[in-house]
Amino acid sequence: MRTALKTRLKPRLHPALLLVVAAMVAVGLGLAATAAAAAPLPPARHAVEDGDTLAELAERYGSTVPAIVAANGLADPDAIVAGETLVIPAASTPVVPMEVRPGDTLDTIARRRGTTAETLRLLNGMGPEDRLMAGQDLLVVAGPAEPSPALPPGPVRRLETTPASVPQGNTVLVDLQVRQPVSISVSLGDQVVPLRPWSQGHLTGEGDGERLWGLVAVPALAEPGLQWLDVTWQIGEERGQLRWPIPVVDAGFPTFDIELPPGKGDLLDPELVRAEAAKMAAIWFSPETAVAWKGRYRRPIAEEFPTSAPFGQRRSYNGGPVNSFHAGQDYSAPEGTAVVAPAAGTVVLAEPLVVRGNAV
Repeated sequence: MRTALKTRLKPRLHPALLLVVAAMVAVGLGLAATAAAAAPLPPARHAVEDGDTLAELAERYGSTVPAIVAANGLADPDAIVAGETLVIPAASTPVVPMEVRPGDTLDTIARRRGTTAETLRLLNGMGPEDRLMAGQDLLVVAGPAEPSPALPPGPVRRLETTPASVPQGNTVLVDLQVRQPVSISVSLGDQVVPLRPWSQGHLTGEGDGERLWGLVAVPALAEPGLQWLDVTWQIGEERGQLRWPIPVVDAGFPTFDIELPPGKGDLLDPELVRAEAAKMAAIWFSPETAVAWKGRYRRPIAEEFPTSAPFGQRRSYNGGPVNSFHAGQDYSAPEGTAVVAPAAGTVVLAEPLVVRGNAV
């Protein structure tokens, strides 16, 4: 006999996101180096129309007002003119104009900026025959040691999210560099993201006391498009806030229709589902504890045992509407097969649950 083994990890993020971090944190962290090395996409260019504002354009294109101001060298952000073309970079890849000096070539500028001539061509929409002229402005990516031009004045010097675009139900690594002392909060909707110094974390790299990191669980049912992180801070009497875009793409989750056997229809009772969710939420939202895990999460069961129902699978019950998803990850294996913890932690619940079944 083969038994479906349900493994459910409980990150303290949001009641609707059971296995998001457990399944994807290793992927998110593993992509950091790759994302940093990838060539940036050319910024969008927008012909200003009557009624356009920088705030509206930033919201539309996944940018920020400071990023647009910096890329275009605007002296007055409120004085854009219909008909002019604005460069609108992604918030994650802010660009600034740099004046070309006599004798400069794309190769010499690329060496100075630590990039490639091809990247400079992409950023500036240049063809292979285009040549530089002394005095012209060339768009370059802001240097890593400089405060990000995509951020407003304040204690946040840099903000990066990895990966650059995230499939539904995946995890985003937030990396902040701040001035100290500062009180800072990051949230996605009603999900508050715990932040920790890199020096107290278990990520690769050394913390300098001013870098903070956190993990954001993007809902599995999030609409593809832009989701927005809300960042607020206070330093002394000074307060501020900013919104940071996270591009979400379709994860391609499959859809499955489940026919419940006779006598099991009560598992869909909204009151029963709500009561069990409230029980779990009381555990997820308990006070923060120290990070126990290190490195990548591991599979909780041997590779030879297949996944029988993947996380994120869209579900219809008894032919009803598809308005829910599988919040766990099921594996099929013989009874008695060992299931291990994907990472170090503390057991906070081990009991049969009415909807979820036997749960640890």
